[in-house]
Amino acid sequence: MRDNELNLKIIPMQLFLADCQFPDIENQVKAYQLFVEAWENGEIAKSDKTDKFEMLFRVHAPGEGRVVCLCKAESDKEIFDHFAPWRAKFGIHMEFTPVISCQNIVDYHKDLFKTLG
Repeated sequence: MRDNELNLKIIPMQLFLADCQFPDIENQVKAYQLFVEAWENGEIAKSDKTDKFEMLFRVHAPGEGRVVCLCKAESDKEIFDHFAPWRAKFGIHMEFTPVISCQNIVDYHKDLFKTLG
């Protein structure tokens, strides 16, 4: 490699499933007031996609006080940066699970089946 060439390392992003539960209706209402404002002024769209983080989908079950998200992130730092303000402001309980895609399942199991014979 020449001195003037950049050594770029591509870091794959991990998929995460986020299961978020509001502690009570009061905090849920306050959070949705902020969410509506942030959605309409474009803040959500801006924070949902960066070089190191992408929100793939977010679905709401308001009757259960629950939000489920699928996102991809370069590291736990990006997960923290995206979700921690909501947890700190509204006491939302959050569980994060690393998950893999269908293609990964196929690829990983093909490798596994080769080793099993």
